[in-house]
Amino acid sequence: MKKTKILLLAILGVCMLSFIPTALGTAEHRPISAFTDTNRNIAAWSDPNNNLTIFPHGFWLFGVDGLESIAECDHHGSVLVRELKDGEILYKVNIHVEGASMFVANETTLIFVGEMEYHFQATLIVYDGDISDPVPNLLQMWFPLYFPGGPEGRPTFSHLTGKGTGTFVDDYAAIRHGFDPGATAKVTVNQVGLLREEGEKWPIDFVFIH
Repeated sequence: MKKTKILLLAILGVCMLSFIPTALGTAEHRPISAFTDTNRNIAAWSDPNNNLTIFPHGFWLFGVDGLESIAECDHHGSVLVRELKDGEILYKVNIHVEGASMFVANETTLIFVGEMEYHFQATLIVYDGDISDPVPNLLQMWFPLYFPGGPEGRPTFSHLTGKGTGTFVDDYAAIRHGFDPGATAKVTVNQVGLLREEGEKWPIDFVFIH
């Protein structure tokens, strides 16, 4: 009886595995250059409770293309691309970046500059695509009103953890955060974003200077 149960479980396991490729479709792993070729940077991340916004690579603070690109920094990672049903394509990005320029501002003023490293993950679904298509530009997916021309789809998940070191460039902000003007400090950022409703993504961002 015991051998029969083991054999039955083995057969069921083989059957389940045989259905996975059909259900999930074709999948491929791409080098992280597939992401950096179409994404110069990632977005800024804002913490309204602490009134702080962090700008990796100087994104938005110094223009749409940012002060530098991800490819100019030390980085590694990969991209998973998978076919879904009805012609949808799923992209999962996983990247770790070191030596990125970092800028922190409050509502009106740049207060802090330095360097950071971060780990970033994102999952995107393109509604009508081909598995051979380039990795979409994240900004076009997240902010189509500001960055038009991207594929029709939705982000379903993002996660950013980062840490950096820099100096205050605003004396009032340094004192307000408990530091002497021009002092060196550390910055920590943690962000999680999930798709709450169709077309609505609600990120939760935490930015600390300590």
